[in-house]
Amino acid sequence: MYNGIQKIEEVIEYIENNITCDIDCNVLAEKMQLSVYEFRRIFSFVVGCPVYEYIRKRRLSLAAIEIATKDKIDMLELSQKYGYSSQSGFIKAFGEHHKMSPTACMEQKGDINIFTRPKFKVDVYGRENIDFKIKDTKPFYIKGFTAVSSITDSCCCENVWNEFYEKEEDKKLQSDRIYVSYRNEEGNVKCTIGEKADGGQLIPASKWACFKMNTVDDDIVNETYSKILYEYLSSANLLHNYEIPTVEIYPFDMSQDGFSWEIMIPIKEK
Repeated sequence: MYNGIQKIEEVIEYIENNITCDIDCNVLAEKMQLSVYEFRRIFSFVVGCPVYEYIRKRRLSLAAIEIATKDKIDMLELSQKYGYSSQSGFIKAFGEHHKMSPTACMEQKGDINIFTRPKFKVDVYGRENIDFKIKDTKPFYIKGFTAVSSITDSCCCENVWNEFYEKEEDKKLQSDRIYVSYRNEEGNVKCTIGEKADGGQLIPASKWACFKMNTVDDDIVNETYSKILYEYLSSANLLHNYEIPTVEIYPFDMSQDGFSWEIMIPIKEK
């Protein structure tokens, strides 16, 4: 994870240096050498909150410092500086975060809620015995429900899964396994949930590193993704092939605790 921590620190520094600009999630993912889907998972795990929430809270924190320390503030200009299209939207968000209005902050009538940038320490890690399979597949298709998880979503692709079940798309499936693919879509993640079939989302022929999971706890899954991409693959002298979507495979019946599912990472040799 040391290399991953270094890259996260670079991303945090980039965000801080561009906090008043439009920040492209594609750029952040590229700095981490990850897909947008994996970047969002790993950022949430390491930093403790989704990347969009981190940016929003840092902007509101810095805006409060400006309000409290400067003699004159143009509130509309400040709103636009920190990414709000309207003054009313900024005032509402400011109040929710700081529990007071910008005017009260200007008059120093309350405490400012500062969301600090993270600091990291490096611990000794590794020396694990990891079981995984290397698998070759021919091209195949995933046919089913497709939707986009926006960078503003608090949990990557959770809204897509919710919509999948709300629209009863699961009842259209004929297989006992659910296949899911994740690919970049202009800084967001396009997620396809379905089954192997003729037509649909093409998954090119590839070699895969396949990891079994027995939990869907977000913290554990995100930590596992971090270890796969920054420890396990490098220990095996393998590279993640970002030209092919990551695939996950679930049993159709996920009602029981501890069910087994699989993460498939497309790989290539160094």
